[in-house]
Amino acid sequence: MTEVKNIDNLIQNTSAEEILQFLLSSGSIDLDGIAEQLIRARREKILGSHPYNIYQDKDGRWRTYVKDTESRYGRKAIVKATREKLEEALCEYYSELDEETRKRNATLASLYPKWLEYKKLHVEKTTVDRIQRDWNKYYDLDQIVHKKIKDLTKLDLDTWVHEMIRRYGMNKHKYTNFSLILRQELDYAVDLGIIKNNPFREVTVNAKRVLVSERKKPDETQVFTKDELQKLEEMAWKDFETKHYCKHQLTPLAVMFMFLTGARVGEVCAIRYSDIKEDMLTICRMIQYPSNDVVEHTKGTFGDRVIPLVPRAMELIREAKKRQQEENAPDDGYVFSMDEKPLLYTSVTKAFYRYCREMGIEAKSSHKARKTFVSSLIDGGVNINTVRQIAGHKDERTTLNNYCFDRSDNKEKKLRMAKALG
Repeated sequence: MTEVKNIDNLIQNTSAEEILQFLLSSGSIDLDGIAEQLIRARREKILGSHPYNIYQDKDGRWRTYVKDTESRYGRKAIVKATREKLEEALCEYYSELDEETRKRNATLASLYPKWLEYKKLHVEKTTVDRIQRDWNKYYDLDQIVHKKIKDLTKLDLDTWVHEMIRRYGMNKHKYTNFSLILRQELDYAVDLGIIKNNPFREVTVNAKRVLVSERKKPDETQVFTKDELQKLEEMAWKDFETKHYCKHQLTPLAVMFMFLTGARVGEVCAIRYSDIKEDMLTICRMIQYPSNDVVEHTKGTFGDRVIPLVPRAMELIREAKKRQQEENAPDDGYVFSMDEKPLLYTSVTKAFYRYCREMGIEAKSSHKARKTFVSSLIDGGVNINTVRQIAGHKDERTTLNNYCFDRSDNKEKKLRMAKALG
């Protein structure tokens, strides 16, 4: 009795997915057999609900009828040489009928999972994750997603979109992400033949009047100041020199390397020695978070990019190779790894937050190192087009609007103003 109770508790505390995976791995379930049973059950259900007789006529052929509102008698005949072929034709007819019914009754909510699977084929996982967050925030609990797509009008969508803009105080960036789901899902509905035209394409949003103006964030929150960077480097070097026991002991070097190259976290983790020719680094791959899988491309559409390596960056690479050789680790694969696998994404991101905490400053993400790098180049008078190319931006407006910040403190700003104004 106790054993039965324990089994009941085990089943109740185990998810359906875990149970299914166990049965599959143990060979207790035959997927092909289940598929055949499902097909057979569906066939029996269709034929069992068919309202007309199936019979063999005098000519030996098999006949039945299906409803047809356009015919004189409200039905049309289906004739096949064998009963099996007739039943197959009936199953195909009702399947098509079910598909048409689904199209007529399709809503944004019912179509969303199918559209998202289609979207996954064309974008990175991080984009899919962002789309899912936006769906949960803006769409999931709203009644409009349960209205039939074929019944949605331009007025419905115009009203709803402007209500959402006001409710959430959307700026241009937030609105672009929010509206992408509505626009592209309805485009997908057009492709599936659910609707002929996308009514949202006719909706106009006056950005200057209804969207919240975007203000550039304060400099001190977006970059590391010169004093902060100096302290961070001191802590990173100390970590590197003392933590030989750590599996990810080259993480401090990777952190400092980001400030000298502007490479993203996933890119730095995936850098191989073969990517470095003399003093030039080609960024051509990255690891994805959270899977840590390596993909042979970088973020966005810019493609591969080449970054000149300054002497301090080359020094970090030499230190990494030296440590790998000292501990008999691979020294011809990933630059900042002590084994055959790339450095973990989270190892780098956590290091940034830990250094900020130890400095007693507000937490700054690893992306702020990239902004610090770009701002430093601009401060140093590097041509903006060169900065854009090194950062991997297609447009210099992205570089100037989102990556250009002043790293000086107030005292230094005043001195520079005084010098500029004579």
